[in-house]
Amino acid sequence: MGLVAETRQAIRDSPRGVFNWYLLMNIAIFALAGISRGFDEANIASLVVQNQFRIKFGLDQQSPDEYANTKGWIVSMFTAGMTLGCLLVAPKTIRGLLAVQFAACQQLGVVFGFFINYGITKNYDGTDMQWMFPTLIQLLPAAVWGLGLLICEESPRWLLYVGRRTQAVSVLAKLRHLPSSHPTVVAEIAVMEFQILQEREAVTGTSQWCLVKETFVPVENRRRFCLVMLSHMFSQWSGGNAITQYLPTILGYLGTSGDALSLTTGVYAVVKFTALLIFSLVVVDFVGRRRSLMAGITLQILTLSYLACYLGISRQMSTTTILHTASATRASTAAIAAIFVHGVGWVIGWFSMPFLIGSEIFPIRIRSLALSMGMAGHWLFAFGCTRATPDLLEVMDEWGAFAFFACICLVSLIYVFFAMPDTTGRSLEALDGLFQRPWYTVYQVAYAKEEDEEIEVQAMQERGKSELAMEA
Repeated sequence: MGLVAETRQAIRDSPRGVFNWYLLMNIAIFALAGISRGFDEANIASLVVQNQFRIKFGLDQQSPDEYANTKGWIVSMFTAGMTLGCLLVAPKTIRGLLAVQFAACQQLGVVFGFFINYGITKNYDGTDMQWMFPTLIQLLPAAVWGLGLLICEESPRWLLYVGRRTQAVSVLAKLRHLPSSHPTVVAEIAVMEFQILQEREAVTGTSQWCLVKETFVPVENRRRFCLVMLSHMFSQWSGGNAITQYLPTILGYLGTSGDALSLTTGVYAVVKFTALLIFSLVVVDFVGRRRSLMAGITLQILTLSYLACYLGISRQMSTTTILHTASATRASTAAIAAIFVHGVGWVIGWFSMPFLIGSEIFPIRIRSLALSMGMAGHWLFAFGCTRATPDLLEVMDEWGAFAFFACICLVSLIYVFFAMPDTTGRSLEALDGLFQRPWYTVYQVAYAKEEDEEIEVQAMQERGKSELAMEA
């Protein structure tokens, strides 16, 4: 059963009133964070190539090397992330769908950013309005988000964590539109309290330094951490984000300019948004995460290789020559199509995989610390790649940057094949044995089998015996 079908059935089985206007308002307000981030990426990518923007801030006086350096600082410093607050207030029946919604909102923000710049460029080309209006309109989702937070409730889980149980029950009842004594509210509070108790017991009497050692010393935990950190690195350095953030610049290398350039960036964003929805809601349930990741990386390798070859061959040709040579024109069109296919490959591959893997493979005791370090690595890699891309394009004669990204993708494909398991349907106990193997042999047991279920049953029986012993 797919994610949409499972969610639909779970909604039918939920009490009436759970999906109410107040809950949906909270979710919508938090989702605006994704739109803000996506809009920011698309807007700054469009601004740095506008002549009026470059003239206004003196970028037109810089040499190509200086301009590439400045552009890298501008784009990398304007890239920021938001939290998934909507997942903390939503019923568990729709949390999986909301994780998709937040990612979709990021891509929707990219669509808005590129198309708003297209409309402004078409009507106010050559004026300061061309860069001022898109920058100013970014305040709109931020203002709605900021004001909306004033009427949103604190997360019930956080309230329980800080000892404010009465308020947590009241807030959850309000979000679910149910009485505080309703079985659904009581059960949800009990689950949250149990999880918080587990987390506290796991680290009781343990220093942060001990948790750091526990993350890196045991071989199974060290391999888990390396898998997540390398996933974040490959996700960023495969070129997916870099191409989006410098798309107008890259399309300029392919001979696109003027209104056609702005329109193409908007269509590219729509393609990525549509691919994300179709893949997340339908495809991933049928092909599995590991297979979809390998398919996405393969698409990236093929498209990046073609782009590198095209730019390497055509760099000696003028735009006029390309336009008046049939074969060169077809090759240029194919290069633009390759950009679109690359975006689809990244969406079905590395786009969300590091977050999915990280949330499933760590034991409770070290999960918080390991995920925090993983996210720190994510933003470090994102900043580094965004900052370096203009210099890569300039120093490596454009084509070399795409060849570099293709090589990174090739290395990541080899690593994924040998070292990354499909975590679907596997317990932490089953994963322990898997990560104790040499990393290059994981492919032999990459997919869940019947013995994994037996391990999970044995683990559940052991936990049951321990709980009975404690009660006795």
